[in-house]
Amino acid sequence: MRLSVTILSILSLAAIPAFCQEPVAAITGDQPVIALYGRIVKWAVRLEPMLGQVKPQEWAAKGASETYGKQADGVAAQLKGIAQEMTELQSRPDTLQDGMKALFRVQAFNRSLNSVLAGLRKYQNPALADLIVSVASEGTSDFQALEDHLLEVASQRETEYLVVEHEAQRCRGELTRQPVPARPPRKPVQ
Repeated sequence: MRLSVTILSILSLAAIPAFCQEPVAAITGDQPVIALYGRIVKWAVRLEPMLGQVKPQEWAAKGASETYGKQADGVAAQLKGIAQEMTELQSRPDTLQDGMKALFRVQAFNRSLNSVLAGLRKYQNPALADLIVSVASEGTSDFQALEDHLLEVASQRETEYLVVEHEAQRCRGELTRQPVPARPPRKPVQ
């Protein structure tokens, strides 16, 4: 019983500083994940000038929908967001929530990019579209690695939660089996 209470106390005390401190620099074992985030940043930096050459405003004169302009702006914003989020994740590589947001941003970017590339092929420059596809596809293995990493982190967090939950249930069970100490009789109030 005392061992369980001691373990819970240590776990509680260990968790308190985590809520009060700034994120700590990544530990050595996180280097492959940090490198993965860095490669994705470099990928985004390589794509940015290519997307800067896309001119959907000029496509309208050729009969294109004006929504291409909004989509192109959205793609550029998503790409900048990907680079920013991946840079931030390098300092805290096992942050599940922020990692998932970054992964969803990558997926949204890829969906929107396909539409913009279709317009680019039809209304501006098919060779530029092919170049963007080529460079964009270079990130595919890194995005799969990102997804795999986040699934691993989620699985690890779930396992940790189950261990803590099991220990808490065991401790509650022990506490409920203990006899309630007898109270001394009350002194009459005078």
